[in-house]
Amino acid sequence: MTSKPISRKMKSRPVEGVKFPPIVCVGFPRWEGSDYLSSTVQLMGELAKTDRVLYVDYPFTYKDLVDAHLGNNPGVPAAELRGTAPRLQPRTLANGATLQLLRLPPFVPANFLNSPVYFDRINQWNARRAGRAILAALKKLGWEQPIVINAFNPALGNMLAGTLNESLLVYYCYDEISAAFWIARHGTRHERTFLQRADLTIVSSTGLYGAKFGQAKNCALVKNGVDLSLFKSQGTRPGDLPWQPIMGYIGTVDDRLDFELLEALAQAYPSCTLVFVGRVLATKQAAQLARFPNVHLLGPRPAATLGDYLAAFKLGLIPFVKNDLTAGIYPLKINEYLALGLPVVATDFADLSDFIRFLQVGTTTSGFIAATGAILATENTADANARRAFAQLNSWTGRALEMRRLLHQEWTKKQT
Repeated sequence: MTSKPISRKMKSRPVEGVKFPPIVCVGFPRWEGSDYLSSTVQLMGELAKTDRVLYVDYPFTYKDLVDAHLGNNPGVPAAELRGTAPRLQPRTLANGATLQLLRLPPFVPANFLNSPVYFDRINQWNARRAGRAILAALKKLGWEQPIVINAFNPALGNMLAGTLNESLLVYYCYDEISAAFWIARHGTRHERTFLQRADLTIVSSTGLYGAKFGQAKNCALVKNGVDLSLFKSQGTRPGDLPWQPIMGYIGTVDDRLDFELLEALAQAYPSCTLVFVGRVLATKQAAQLARFPNVHLLGPRPAATLGDYLAAFKLGLIPFVKNDLTAGIYPLKINEYLALGLPVVATDFADLSDFIRFLQVGTTTSGFIAATGAILATENTADANARRAFAQLNSWTGRALEMRRLLHQEWTKKQT
């Protein structure tokens, strides 16, 4: 086992006379229609500036198709799933690049099954359909021997391995799969196998690197970044924001949040407002929190408006519980807050040493509340400028360059 960090300074040279192959990302995140920013989508969009990229979209199921027919899930691309519209379509991105997007035929849902045998049988059937669709897309594009990147779907990765004539097999791991309730049952055992099967595993946080280092055949770290073009203010204050000082959170309201801490925070500062911008999944806990008059759960907002919401905040919150799932998180929102110059208060849920100069960490509820109060009382313009400058160093463009160097290095090794 040769799992070790790979320096950002390492450079790979292309094999003489050999063109760098296309990239096929078998993604779990949706390419579009989601109300959160995905590191997979961000990285592939950046790689598309320099490379041929085929993004294999989230594997929608027959259940999704039925929901779309009933009008319960309008974000499902029903025509592509049914095959009445082309499954392979080019996408012109905001950065000027063009990426190929492939919608797979609908899968039979299997994550709910307890039996590993039945799960694997259904997954094999799904994988055969997926493999045929991907190979057909590659043939139509005239692309051969791709670098295949599997984004957090190791069960499908194991079934597809070796079937796409790939020149390099990569696993992109951006969460701790054993703590993800919706996939942990079967994902954990499949990940153990896939970590040894993949030529390279790329993780998104130091916590994940520590967890996967001893399991992967080859492991490297590419941390999350920030879309600097998106996280800037247009100078318009959203009309649904209160005028009191705002302690804000942008992201999904789910079981990662420490709701007891948030209730204590709302009670400690009744003259301030807690604002949450993002979809609400933990509905019961969110309803309890919304009992406080200074708590506003706004739901998701268009990505293009997030900069204006952040600009109205006094500070940004990352109030995560500390557990196995959050220990592996490199939170996107830290860089997003810093890009607007916001001070940040976080719990000690993960290794945040990269940001130690730019955030306050509360290890207890009282410590979190005290750190918040200190920021509310004083704010320094020079500090805000330093935060913006730091965020500039963490762009997705830079992160994608790191990933490409790793891909090129490992692919070159296999060609010699």
